[in-house]
Amino acid sequence: MNIEKEKGNFNGVNDIPKTFSYDLGTEHDMSILSLISEQDSIALLLKYGEKAVFQIIREAKGDTATCIFTSHKTIKAATFSHDYKTANTGKTIIEAPEVYELINIIFSLTDYGKTGAINKGTTYYQEVKKHFTPYASLSAVRTVDSLLKNPDNYYSPLKMDSYAFQFKGDKIEKFGVYDRVSWGSLNELEPYLSLLESFAKKSGFREFYKKHKSYYEDLENDFRKNIDVADMKVWLERQFPRTKYSAIKVIFSPLVGWNQSANSFSDNGFSEAQAHVDFPFITERQKTQNPAMTRGQRSKIVFTEINHSYLNPEAEEYVKEIAKAFSDLSVWITKGKPASTYNNTLPCFEEYMNYGLVTLYYSDIFDKTISEKLRVDLEENMVSFRGFQRFKEFDQEVLRLYKTRKSGQTVADLYPEIIDWAGNAGLK
Repeated sequence: MNIEKEKGNFNGVNDIPKTFSYDLGTEHDMSILSLISEQDSIALLLKYGEKAVFQIIREAKGDTATCIFTSHKTIKAATFSHDYKTANTGKTIIEAPEVYELINIIFSLTDYGKTGAINKGTTYYQEVKKHFTPYASLSAVRTVDSLLKNPDNYYSPLKMDSYAFQFKGDKIEKFGVYDRVSWGSLNELEPYLSLLESFAKKSGFREFYKKHKSYYEDLENDFRKNIDVADMKVWLERQFPRTKYSAIKVIFSPLVGWNQSANSFSDNGFSEAQAHVDFPFITERQKTQNPAMTRGQRSKIVFTEINHSYLNPEAEEYVKEIAKAFSDLSVWITKGKPASTYNNTLPCFEEYMNYGLVTLYYSDIFDKTISEKLRVDLEENMVSFRGFQRFKEFDQEVLRLYKTRKSGQTVADLYPEIIDWAGNAGLK
């Protein structure tokens, strides 16, 4: 999907409802939107306040989806002032912010919160449940519950966009850096701020957050001490030298379970990558195993979110080659497993590379015994649980290419060979 020299992905065509609407932020009142697939392409003229309608024939579903695009004047997602740049350049920032925790507590009270999306295995969760369950019928919870049941899946946008806000007394306001943090052109949480303010006031949220402030700070300090995000940044920028970030932020809530996401921003000569993740609590098994194994396992999630900000821009340089190599997705993903949501060639390749990079990083920072054990466990999870059926072969080929690369070669340099191997593997 291309518009105003910007490229993006229009994924999950088979998952959208039969009538799908999307509002794009554009700099000009008239813009050309191009949608390009492996088989066809279409160009639409977007005008402020007018609808552009087209249809997609979905062979896999045997139906036709009607897509309605509109546009509005764009607002920069992030504005980095001189003071912000000075304060944050070169920093790795770990945060469990207040409004972010508020929306996660509200999530925990919804039907969606009954799933593994909320981590229920902590004393903290029990305290949240005890304190806030009496307020589960408030409008904020009912509204968010309905949004989470929407086919468009508002979970990540609501959570990420909450990072744009802070409390000022009983009011929730933007603090002047971010307009939005998720991937859309509008802040999805903003229309519901009055509901959140009411919930926070009636439930005593701010007092609860203040009471648990030392707990959040302990988690932040544990993250800084035991998960070396700064080293990940150094490694990734060495392997993807065309991509540099001025700062890295890791934002988490102790309530987050299985959902992670990432985004990046650039303004005024400053760039920032963000990873929105769960907190890597130590399991009982991890308490008794080799500490290096635990370190590797705890580092995996944040690494796989940060690295998207590096590997994805590189992958976008090879869209046609990737489309050809991964043309038969049934070879790469298993229907009915988590991998099946990666049902477009580019995101499928990116997710294979995502976890392939984990193996490469492990091989560089751990001794052979630990890195091999971590690799085997990773491959087993990716194939058997997540359903990336060719990951073991892919992972080992990427590792082989990395270990035998020429002096001075980076992972980015290996993309053509990796894609070529995948194309041949896809024919077998």
